[in-house]
Amino acid sequence: MSLYEEISELIDLKTEGDYWDFKVQWHENKADLLHDIICMANNLANRDAYLIIGVSDSKHEDGVRIKGVPEVNRKSQQNLIDFLKNIKFGGGIRPAVYVQTLPFTENRFVDVIIIKNTRKTPYFLVEPFNDGKRCVQSGHIYTRIGDTNTPQKGFADIDKVEYLWRKRIGVDLSVTEKLLLMLDSPDDWLGDYNNSDLKYHSLYPEFQIRINEIENQREYQENSIINNIADHQHDTSFSVSDLEIKYHTTLIYSEKVIYLDGYRTLIPFPQTSTVRLNHEMSLTYLFFDRDSINGKLFNCLARCENNWYCEKWGMRPGVAFLLFDDKTDRLCFEELALQKLPILLDEYAQALSSKGYKRSLQTEDFYVSGWTKGDEIKSWHLYEQYRGIIGSTLLEKIPTLPKEMRTDAE
Repeated sequence: MSLYEEISELIDLKTEGDYWDFKVQWHENKADLLHDIICMANNLANRDAYLIIGVSDSKHEDGVRIKGVPEVNRKSQQNLIDFLKNIKFGGGIRPAVYVQTLPFTENRFVDVIIIKNTRKTPYFLVEPFNDGKRCVQSGHIYTRIGDTNTPQKGFADIDKVEYLWRKRIGVDLSVTEKLLLMLDSPDDWLGDYNNSDLKYHSLYPEFQIRINEIENQREYQENSIINNIADHQHDTSFSVSDLEIKYHTTLIYSEKVIYLDGYRTLIPFPQTSTVRLNHEMSLTYLFFDRDSINGKLFNCLARCENNWYCEKWGMRPGVAFLLFDDKTDRLCFEELALQKLPILLDEYAQALSSKGYKRSLQTEDFYVSGWTKGDEIKSWHLYEQYRGIIGSTLLEKIPTLPKEMRTDAE
């Protein structure tokens, strides 16, 4: 279900609930905004929460109706992130928030503040935050029950506080959820992939991660995804193995891993996705979501300072594959991709022409869609725009052809 469909369904319910709240406009008071975000981040539904702005609530004389978001006090996602950065949260752990604007009927738009569900609860302040007469108290743990937030001067019931701490510690987690939590601490795993094929958790040795060699590498040597990643390394040779994660004797996760740059770096096989505007306009990209098992393994194997293998991954996200915080972050990127795709395709075609490219057997990978060099370059360029990175131009990202292959050589 898309975010638009989900928000539409919540509006149709004509009431607020455990993880969603309606606001006619953006908060005038920053303490009220902060309080709402903390209550939603500490929600008891154990899921993402929404502040839906531009919709009146059931107490309004018109009832629950789409009004459209006014410009007064309106904030962008970056405004909201900057605001939270200056708040003194316990342990320095802040809620993860995103802002999406959704178009509804009659040219009315609704802003949705998405507060991500995490295991880092409870969120609370170590210094009070005041705005006028409103104050978010330090040390107070707020939550939301039904359609009601804990008052700013109040404190959540002890059983609700206990639930939030149990969530952080992982007492009630499933096996897969426990694995995700344990992968956040790479140093807690014992074993050495440079000298053996096994890692196990120091406190829970029933969790084991084993790498099994694949003898026949022939089918992988023509794999365009792996070859595109390997092309960015000093040594373009590579090898593929199987990674298995077991709980006792039960297989709970498996994935291919790739040894790159002459066995200096080890990464999991990236995930893939395609953004499609129509039959002729699409973009395929490779990615890791940080909050997935695959993304956490990428961090453990290659990206963290004391990684499990050999050398640290030295390339910034965007080169070969993209890196996202979670699915919500990635879907926001796809929304941008859908908007920018027609212009991007025109600019890319012009850049190929300026670089002297002509379509041939040798350059086909730069013209077709899929797991190709062309889509890698285009997704990399869009990713820099999405992250606000001042990077290279499309022209600079496209490799220079040998003189005998360029149109200007004729």
